[in-house]
Amino acid sequence: MMISRLDSVVVGVDNLADATADYALMFGAEGVAANVDGRSAHRFGTSNTDLCLVEKQGDRAGMESLVFAVPDIAGALRRLDKVGIDVDSDKNGLIALKREHARNLQFIFCDDVSHSKEVIESPSGDGLTGLDHAVIASGDGDYTASLLSARLQLDMRLDLTNPDWDARLMFFRCGDLIVEVYQPLSKPLAPERDRFFGLSWRADNIDRAHATFTEHGFDISEVRTGRRPGSRVFTVRDRTHGVPTLVLGVD
Repeated sequence: MMISRLDSVVVGVDNLADATADYALMFGAEGVAANVDGRSAHRFGTSNTDLCLVEKQGDRAGMESLVFAVPDIAGALRRLDKVGIDVDSDKNGLIALKREHARNLQFIFCDDVSHSKEVIESPSGDGLTGLDHAVIASGDGDYTASLLSARLQLDMRLDLTNPDWDARLMFFRCGDLIVEVYQPLSKPLAPERDRFFGLSWRADNIDRAHATFTEHGFDISEVRTGRRPGSRVFTVRDRTHGVPTLVLGVD
């Protein structure tokens, strides 16, 4: 397996101080100041990945990249070359797929052993505790599925088309979370590019998390039954800084 886990999700924000304050409330932890390519940043750790807030590049706030940890960066480079994917490298030992190979998405790879980072305070049990899935919206699900599974070697767990949801959904295991590809049926996206579509976070206790978010003044939905058997979810409608956000708990 080329990829061992999702190291982090990078989110570009309009106002780093405001975004840091909002996510500190959602996680119940302060996180740590950081730097990403010369940009001021703030990093929050969870049970299975990190969220890295950075001053945005360009006009739109929201998800900028997924950073995957690999057990052998040299082996990953050989694998990518073998399957015909060109990359850019930087002085910190990170490699990024050329965007034309990833339908304009930014996928970055770091060494799982040598990529050191400051130990970050764990979230409290009243907020977000880990990532459940990161969602990609695609106008060409077959291409994106082939990229993630055949070329990047993520394990495809499910390929489901459901007309009632007006969607084809594909799920790829990455560590203990899921990278989901969403392809709408009736209103197809542009076939030449994909976009990051949102994040679904785990809560140890969905009712306690809902109460905490309410206490902090977030605009959230009521708790409802999720699509996954045994799950309940609520939507966070504001202060996510360009990232569609769902919170999920399993009874």
